[in-house]
Amino acid sequence: MDKIEFKKLLAAIDDEITAYEGLKVLFEEKKELLKKSKSGDLVEVDNKIIAQNELIVKLNTARQKMSIEHFNKDCSMSDYIELLGEENESYKEALLLRKVKICNILDQLVLLNNQNVELLKHGITITNKMLETIVDAFAPQGSNYNETGKTDTHDLNMWTVNEEI
Repeated sequence: MDKIEFKKLLAAIDDEITAYEGLKVLFEEKKELLKKSKSGDLVEVDNKIIAQNELIVKLNTARQKMSIEHFNKDCSMSDYIELLGEENESYKEALLLRKVKICNILDQLVLLNNQNVELLKHGITITNKMLETIVDAFAPQGSNYNETGKTDTHDLNMWTVNEEI
C-alpha cells in the first residue's frame, strides 16, 4: 500500500475513533441525566446516540470498502498491523497507536453502557414502587368491623376527641 492510500486508511480509522469518542460523550451525558432523574431530556440524548451510531456504521462501511479494495477482505486492526507492518515499520507503529486508542474507548463505552443499564433498572424499580404506593393509597379499602359491629374505616378526623354515637 502506497503512502497516499495509507494516509486515507488512517484518516478513515481516525474518523471512526472520533465518532466513538463522540458516542462516549453522549453515554456520559445520558448517565448524568439518569442519575439526576431528568427523563424528559433522555429522549434528546437517545436520539443523538442513534444518530451517532448511524454515523459510526457509515464510517465503518467506508473503511470496510477500502479494506476490501486493497486486501480483498474486511480487515481488523490486527490484520492491518500484520499486513502493513511487514511493508513498513512506521505503518505498524501508527496502526498500533490507533488500536490501543480504539480498545480503550470501546472498554469505556462498554462500562458506561453497563452503568446506564443498571441506572435504568434502578429507575424502573423506583417507579414501580411509587406506582404501587399510589395505587394502594387510592384503592378501595375492604370493610373492617370492630367488636361493636361498626365499620372501622381508620379515617382521620379533625377533632381531637372522637365520640361513638
